[in-house]
Amino acid sequence: MSRIDVYLRSIRQLGAHGAILASGQAVTLRLPGGDRHATQITAHDQLVMLVREVAPPQVIDQIDRGRPGSFELDAAGGRWSIQVAPRAGAWHVAIDPLDAPAAAPAAPPVPPAPPAGVVTRPPAGAVTRPPVHPATVQPPAETDMAIERGQYAPAAGAAISSSGSAWLDALTSAGRAASASDIYLSAGVPAYQRIGGDLAATADRTPIEGDALARELGVVAPNDARTAWTERGMAVFAYADGAGRVRVTLTRDHRGPGATLRLLPAEPASLASLGLDGVVDWLRDRGLVLVAGPSGSGTTCVLAAVVRALAEQRRRVVAIENPIEVVHTSGWISQRAVGDHVPGVGEGVTGAMREGADAIVIGAVRSADDAAAVVEAVAGGHLVATTLAVPRAGVGLDRLLDRLPAAQRDGARALCADALLGVIGPMATRAGRSFEVVAGRRRTVG
Repeated sequence: MSRIDVYLRSIRQLGAHGAILASGQAVTLRLPGGDRHATQITAHDQLVMLVREVAPPQVIDQIDRGRPGSFELDAAGGRWSIQVAPRAGAWHVAIDPLDAPAAAPAAPPVPPAPPAGVVTRPPAGAVTRPPVHPATVQPPAETDMAIERGQYAPAAGAAISSSGSAWLDALTSAGRAASASDIYLSAGVPAYQRIGGDLAATADRTPIEGDALARELGVVAPNDARTAWTERGMAVFAYADGAGRVRVTLTRDHRGPGATLRLLPAEPASLASLGLDGVVDWLRDRGLVLVAGPSGSGTTCVLAAVVRALAEQRRRVVAIENPIEVVHTSGWISQRAVGDHVPGVGEGVTGAMREGADAIVIGAVRSADDAAAVVEAVAGGHLVATTLAVPRAGVGLDRLLDRLPAAQRDGARALCADALLGVIGPMATRAGRSFEVVAGRRRTVG
């Protein structure tokens, strides 16, 4: 069986109209509902070998001269068109079926493979991919492709599926059971987690093998995150693990690949369930609401509760996030990811203002541009909510303004101090989560 057969068979099994293979990129499957990526990445050398194995000599000669070539192939129970666009170090291969896909594969024009070659699916949770770096993951002949999991939760009413990595799901499930906020993964050492602000060991103290770690993270990471991780050594994305959402920060260090997993709920909590009933009254006004606390203290979850409360008040909310973390199903809320839906925070805020949104939510203020976008939205008369990583609530507004250029701070300070509705400061300890709530000039906490 040739290397290309696994791709052809998967196109049939997944009901795709074709596939695109590009050097060093995830396989793109052309599905009826739109293009989706598979978890497999095809290295350039593998792609070259795959084509040379099945292309006629005259087509190979044409490709070797740097010219596009195409040919037809009888394989995997059907007839296929293969188009190759070669460039130095980067080939682009399009695969299209020439016959209509049937419910079952058509009889091949050559004798069928012997029974020993029959493909059987592995049991749920089994790991079939070899432990290699995601940039060089190859689909072995006996393994079918899997469609990449989306970054966002399934449609309302649908059950949240597992991530596709049984190993990661086991880690996050155990972390949630232990009330961990974060799980830290690094090649060559055991995983550990943060509980109530303190670091603690996980139940499994086995050192993590770097290639296996890269493989499992490659299963859940979208294609652009895998590419950024390979090229720049860092990327951020979020996925669903069956019990909630997980924000992943991919890294590399002297040991090899690593990641931090931030555990998030599947659904936003209510302000009442957090003991923040009085904050609901703040949201009936226009102004600024800050959620400010240390990393891992729960600022994301509190902001999600604020957004939920706004929707319950039938307010039109536009949230600009990087990435989308807690997914809201209310039709009153539009969540937009930087890079996917808007170019940046500033552009996202400008668009929300033009739409006349009742409330504008910025996932986190991390830069001068983010801070300037907050000030612009406040100046435009909107209700604005955002988070900041600070040691305590009382310094939240000052830290927001400190991110601005010095020449802009005085004017912004007067504006934001007058518009400040309040600051919510979550604090996580082993005894549980508590909140420091500082009301603005015009508000009290009920």
